[in-house]
Amino acid sequence: MNQNDFTLSRPVSLSLPVEDIDRLLAEHSGDAALVYLALQRSGGQPVSPAALGLSGAAYEAALRTLARLGVVRDAQAPVKEAPLPPAEELPQYTAEDLIRRTREDLAFQGVLQHTEQLYGRKLSTPENRTLLGIQDYLGLPPEVLMELITYVFARYRAQRGPGRVPTMRMIETEAYTWARNELLTPELAEAYIARQQQRQERAIQLMEAMDLHGRTPSKTEKKYLDGWMQMGFGPEEVGEAYDRTVTSTGALKWPYLDKILASWHQRGLHRLPEILENDPRGGGRRKAAPEVSHTPPRNDLDLAEQLLRGGKGKTEG
Repeated sequence: MNQNDFTLSRPVSLSLPVEDIDRLLAEHSGDAALVYLALQRSGGQPVSPAALGLSGAAYEAALRTLARLGVVRDAQAPVKEAPLPPAEELPQYTAEDLIRRTREDLAFQGVLQHTEQLYGRKLSTPENRTLLGIQDYLGLPPEVLMELITYVFARYRAQRGPGRVPTMRMIETEAYTWARNELLTPELAEAYIARQQQRQERAIQLMEAMDLHGRTPSKTEKKYLDGWMQMGFGPEEVGEAYDRTVTSTGALKWPYLDKILASWHQRGLHRLPEILENDPRGGGRRKAAPEVSHTPPRNDLDLAEQLLRGGKGKTEG
C-alpha cells in the first residue's frame, strides 16, 4: 500500500519544538518518542509507565535518552538562566526616535496604551525606551507582548496585593523568558500561562501540606517546590516527608526534607502507599492507629456480684 494513500484525520494542531522532533526522528527510538508525547500531553507531569505499555526499566531508559538529547532535563540539575544581554547590545533610542515611533508605529502605540492603562499613568522616557527595546530586540508580536505584560501584572498583584505594580525591569526579564521559549503566538502564550498557573496552584498545595498557609513561597522555597514537582511528588508525599522532618529535627528544615524526597526519588518511590511500604521509618502522624479491642464491655454490676459470691464461698469452706 502506498504511503500517499494516507493523510491525517484532523488538521495539524500540535505545537512542538521542531528541534525536539528532529532529534527524536534521528534517534529512531519509539519508546523515547512515546514518552515525549505523553509528557507533552501531561504538561510535564509524571506519567505511569503502565499507562504507556512500558516496563519501569523501559520508561527510565526512554527518559535517559530524552535527557541525553536535551529534550528533558534531570530534575536534580540546576536550571541555568540565560543572562540578559549587555545594555550596549540593546537598541538605543533618542528622544526623537521615541516620538516618531509613538506617532507612526501603530503596533507600538497599542502596546504602549495597554501598558499605561495597567500602570494608571504615562510611562517615563526610560520605561518607554525599555518597552520599545523589548518589542524590537526580542521580536515578540504586539498581541503576545500585551498578554505578557498583563500576566506579569496579575502575577505580581497576586503575590504583593491589589494595586501593586511591577517594575519595567520585571516585565523585561519575563520577556526574555518568553523569547527563549519561543512563545511567539497567542496560543503558545496562553498555554504557557495556564501551565504556570497550574504550577503555582500545586506549589500552594505543597505549602499547605507543610502547614504553611496564606503566603506565597520565597525564591529559595520556590526552587525546592519546583524540584519536588519535577520529581513527581504531590501533597501527600510532601506531607509525609514534612512529618518525618519535624519528628526528627523538631522543625521544618527545607534541606532535610529535600533529602528525604530525593532519596525516595532515587529509589523510584513517588506515591504514599509505596513509600509507607518500602520506607516505613518515622511515619509521623500517618502511622497506623493502634488496633481497637473487640472484647465486649464488662458489666461492672455483674463483676461485683461475682466477686461477692467468690468471697462467700471461701469463707464457708
